[in-house]
Amino acid sequence: MGQPFLMGSLWGSCSLWAHSWGSRSLWARYGAAAPLPSLTRVPRAGRWCRALGQDYAAALRETLHGARQRPVAAAAAVVALSAAAACGASVPSAESFEAAAVEAAGSLLLLSPGTRSPGADRHVQRLLLRREAERLRYRHLLLLAVVYEAPRGAAAQLYGSRCPHLRPRWREAPARLLDVGFCGRWWLLRRRLRDCDVNEDAFLALPPRLRRVEPQQLRSQRNERLFMEKFEPVVLSAEDIEAEEAA
Repeated sequence: MGQPFLMGSLWGSCSLWAHSWGSRSLWARYGAAAPLPSLTRVPRAGRWCRALGQDYAAALRETLHGARQRPVAAAAAVVALSAAAACGASVPSAESFEAAAVEAAGSLLLLSPGTRSPGADRHVQRLLLRREAERLRYRHLLLLAVVYEAPRGAAAQLYGSRCPHLRPRWREAPARLLDVGFCGRWWLLRRRLRDCDVNEDAFLALPPRLRRVEPQQLRSQRNERLFMEKFEPVVLSAEDIEAEEAA
């Protein structure tokens, strides 16, 4: 009985030792295959973030110190940045340009051909024709927007429209420019529609000195005042009545 028991105990001890050795070697192999992240990286990242925050704080303190020393320049810089941000936020879109062109065409249609401005009519018709041919191009330039004319439509597959060497030159850009958008308005279209109900061709037969009328020559305020005075009742004083009776 003693010898089998001793052999069983020895076999159990060897099995337990082998199992424990195998477990340690398994964890060692796992650690060698996939090493755990080093704990020294966390303090490095923390130090880097701390140094970055200190740099930004130092820059902010220097900026505030410079603003206290030169308040006029700081106020001018703030106003300039605010104006730039407002201009950038109010840049009109391509849809607003198309809507403005269609609205301008509708306004001109309400005028008779005899009183319609030929220059405004030609400009609006040019915009509508380029819009129908898909030749309008819109570019957002941070503080303003421009609309220019493309030589061909966007869906054209011709060699001349796809070859980069046959594109229009930069010197042709002023002739292709159609409008400039700034502060929520399209300024060239607005300028063209000014006095759109005045036909310039009707004044070509007049002498050159009469073709242009200055604002001070109209005297509109005096004419309006005289026009309104004719509706007022006539008030005669006693001297006026005696003068009429004596006459």
